[in-house]
Amino acid sequence: MNCFLKAFGAVCAGLILLLVVFLTSGMAGNSAQRRVSPRLKVVETFNRNCARCHGGDGRGDTPSGHLFKTPDFTDPQWWDKNAKMTSPRALRAVVTRGKGAMPAFGKKLTRSEINSLVDRVRSFRKLERKL
Repeated sequence: MNCFLKAFGAVCAGLILLLVVFLTSGMAGNSAQRRVSPRLKVVETFNRNCARCHGGDGRGDTPSGHLFKTPDFTDPQWWDKNAKMTSPRALRAVVTRGKGAMPAFGKKLTRSEINSLVDRVRSFRKLERKL
């Protein structure tokens, strides 16, 4: 009987521990999701899908960026030279369908994510270039 009580207690303690871990991990995940701002989600989406070539700062100063001649989104001259293809509509088309060495993201990302990425790319234009 004493052995049975020890085993029963150990099983109960294990179940309680599992329940606590399950509940706290679920709560932590939900609260972490609530704390992520929309701007941070856009930055994370950009970093996950675009920064390999375009760089986190939009300058294209990465090994892949050099290999594929990725544009520097912080360069005002690039924006002026490519004015026709830098409208939000044209940039959405490039992100959705791809262009040259750039892959298409139309099947990987939602329309909302693509629109957010276009806004992110256009935000680099406003950055002041520091040498």
